[in-house]
Amino acid sequence: MLAMAQVDYINFLREEEGLSINSLAKHLGINWRTAKKYGDREDWSPEIKKRIKRYPILGPYLDIIEAWLTEDLSRKRKQRHTNIRIYQRLRDECGYTGGVRTVTGYVSKRKKALAQDDKKTYSELIHPGGEAQVDFGTTEVIYDGKWLQVKYLVMSFPYSNGAFLVVLPRENITCFLEGLKQLFTLAGGVPRKLWFDNLSAAVVKIKGHGERDLTEMFQRFKLHYRFEAVFCNPRAGYEKGNVENKVGTSRRNWFVPIPVMTSWEQINQEMRQKAEEAMEKEHYKYNQSVRSLWEEEQTKLLELPRDSFEVVCFETTKLDKYGKIHLDQERLQVPGGSAQQLVSLKIYWDRLEVLNETYETLATLPRPFSLKQQEIDWMQELKQVLHKPKAVPYTMVYSALPETLKRYLSVTDLPHRKRRMGCLIQWLGDGYHVDQITIALDHISTGLWGEEGIVYQELYRTIRPEAPDYLEESYTPSNLRDYEPVLDAYNALMGGRS
Repeated sequence: MLAMAQVDYINFLREEEGLSINSLAKHLGINWRTAKKYGDREDWSPEIKKRIKRYPILGPYLDIIEAWLTEDLSRKRKQRHTNIRIYQRLRDECGYTGGVRTVTGYVSKRKKALAQDDKKTYSELIHPGGEAQVDFGTTEVIYDGKWLQVKYLVMSFPYSNGAFLVVLPRENITCFLEGLKQLFTLAGGVPRKLWFDNLSAAVVKIKGHGERDLTEMFQRFKLHYRFEAVFCNPRAGYEKGNVENKVGTSRRNWFVPIPVMTSWEQINQEMRQKAEEAMEKEHYKYNQSVRSLWEEEQTKLLELPRDSFEVVCFETTKLDKYGKIHLDQERLQVPGGSAQQLVSLKIYWDRLEVLNETYETLATLPRPFSLKQQEIDWMQELKQVLHKPKAVPYTMVYSALPETLKRYLSVTDLPHRKRRMGCLIQWLGDGYHVDQITIALDHISTGLWGEEGIVYQELYRTIRPEAPDYLEESYTPSNLRDYEPVLDAYNALMGGRS
């Protein structure tokens, strides 16, 4: 930058002496662009230059961050990335080696300011080891190419801040007690005291002076596992603030990015792994790991009973005139059942057994659940990351795609990947479903995936399988259609060369 005296001299030569830009540059020995900048400038008001923040280490990952934040805009607020979660994913999935403050500072600037929740101050509750708090949460997973709303039951230990979680389809009595069973197994013992909300699966009626009428099955379960049940006052969730916090933090960390579920066993195995990883973190208050405190607390738990509690409900009903049973707003065919037959049902959280009059098993059927599902808007999700091809393998939409489409987009050449994303968007816009596109690509060798005409032909066959493999043409004479040329005369003319 030139000093103001030099700038003033340039302006004098330009205005008073009438020198041209080239003459100014030659006379002063400066670049012609510098001479023009100061010689022809009209506005000399003071200005503040905007500082451009550069990110030499974070720069290659900005597209990935943008893709995650863009996806979050269409997510429920409770299931969006936190600043620290973005840093963790960059470190664990993308090989980022920079500092956490660089990431969180950048992400904060990219997010809109969120309204602060009203903060309330409560007396701190002191919990001895061996006590736990239990609560349900609601979240979304991706199942069979759709959004699926599920429940998850969290059991947290305020003393050590350890926690375990199990994903379930509903909050009914069988899911609730089956979830508690699985949580006890994960913890390796039974808490001596458990704190609950007044959920209908356990409480029939709230009476005065803290008394409750409990459901019979919950009473049996409590006697079987020998724990003391403590129920919070209505609208006083802060009385079990530790688990309330765990429900939120597990949703933000364990379910972000939104996981793909293939079965209840698979998703709960993932949650067990995340619970183990969380044990390695440092306690928020004490200068030691959660695991060290948990190992101390685990010794204070009650032993698991020799026989586990069978969580089952019994009902007696009749099959309808078609030999079907009505359960959970669904009608299920019972193999071997007859019209109007009297049957007994053993209803578990995930299945039901149908018994005849002599209590012999007629059939074991998967329990139907009317779960809340919603189609994924594949076109909109892909459009959000169309111009960020480098970020695609790290996005939710990529993880939700069928394996064939993941391979279709896994090309390393970024312009090529972007073209293929454009093709997917085009096919979706033409009315083809993701499943149809997957079937079409499965019928084509990977070497021909770049041939759009061939892909379109296979897509057409997915909706019209009766279409012929080739089209009949009528302009070739019938006597020439199967003609096989004899090349001996041609070879003779070429001197015997083939």
